[in-house]
Amino acid sequence: MDNETTESIRARVQEMYERHPYPPVDEDIAAYKSGEAWLLESPNPSFHLYWPARPYTEDLDILIAGCGTQQAAQVAAGLPGARIVGTDISEHSLSETRRLADKIGVGNLTLEKRPIERTGELGRDFDLVICTGVLHHLADPDVGLKALASVLRPGGSMHLMVYGRHGRTGVYMLQELFRALGVDAGKVGKKDIAALRTLIENLPPAHPFAAVRDMHPDWQDDEGLVDLLLHVQDRAYTLSDIDGFLTGAGLKMQKLLFAGRTDPMFTPLYDVAGKGFAKQRELEQRTAVELYRASVKKHVFIACHEARPDQNYETSVAKKSWAETVPVISYGLEVERPNETRKTFRITWPFHNEPGIAVETTENGMRLLEAFDGNRTIADAVQAIGFKKNDKALLKQLEGFLERCARADFLTFRKRVTSSD
Repeated sequence: MDNETTESIRARVQEMYERHPYPPVDEDIAAYKSGEAWLLESPNPSFHLYWPARPYTEDLDILIAGCGTQQAAQVAAGLPGARIVGTDISEHSLSETRRLADKIGVGNLTLEKRPIERTGELGRDFDLVICTGVLHHLADPDVGLKALASVLRPGGSMHLMVYGRHGRTGVYMLQELFRALGVDAGKVGKKDIAALRTLIENLPPAHPFAAVRDMHPDWQDDEGLVDLLLHVQDRAYTLSDIDGFLTGAGLKMQKLLFAGRTDPMFTPLYDVAGKGFAKQRELEQRTAVELYRASVKKHVFIACHEARPDQNYETSVAKKSWAETVPVISYGLEVERPNETRKTFRITWPFHNEPGIAVETTENGMRLLEAFDGNRTIADAVQAIGFKKNDKALLKQLEGFLERCARADFLTFRKRVTSSD
């Protein structure tokens, strides 16, 4: 795509965000400083997702590309020992970020008005690059991703989010409708947006967006409606698309977050498709699950350089690794006790908004789960409970339970770190 077209699209996106700032600002920046609030992408609390074999440190250089109205200030507030750089093309977004940072005296944040495609001009590199909800709005996301990859250190990680194609089918139908009606995101006012909202409220029940309105709550807010349904530049990806997207930038998938939503284990697809489906590549299977669920509206994942060794970030729940693997329980799990119709405990994670993603277990599984305190290895927890090392059947059962919990995102993992590491 030629530079003139890129500049034109960037100018229209910038105009849209200057006129309709998004997301709405969370004024309670002090909560991020105290640790009462946090962002998933921040190394506090997600350090182990990026570097599971390293001891925690805030001595990090972090880039937040396309930081919007608040993200960079929130991360900087929660990581006073890190050095944060935030970039954006909207002066309004940057001014809101500065205001929030100044509100509590954040001193570790540098802000620059700069498009993602020109990230290399910063003249520095980073341990962590965060870019959520931005690449899919670029004229050429491939150019943007390559620019971000160029400033990532060899052992660094990137936290990325891009739109999921199939979960946004109704969104794209409405975007096309509003373009056909001549609605311009750079010109709409409050009355126009109110009229669009009324139209959405009266969509025919069979319309794909009507069926998933609750899954896209942004349409209820003026700026959110513009960002969701009137965006001037917007594309989406399947997981198979993302594989090629990363490869083109010299990157690879380090970890897919919220992976349970696209895991065929929690669907009947294996039963329907048989052995042929089971032999497909993992990303192809997951892309099929996207078609089945029709609710995966975004993909959140961690990427790294292709040359970064897998053992540098991989963890395992296999029994042979229990002595070095420390489980971290995902916040907000819910457990249903056995009842008249079910003799097992049933674990779910409401954050998924997918009640079908569940793991059933016995009392032994629950005892193991309750023994995880964020510091014990799996082996330590097994010993603390008093399970016998020679009870091979029980340990095999627990190994399967841990794998299901990991695939459902109920557990993440880090490696045991000793003082000599």
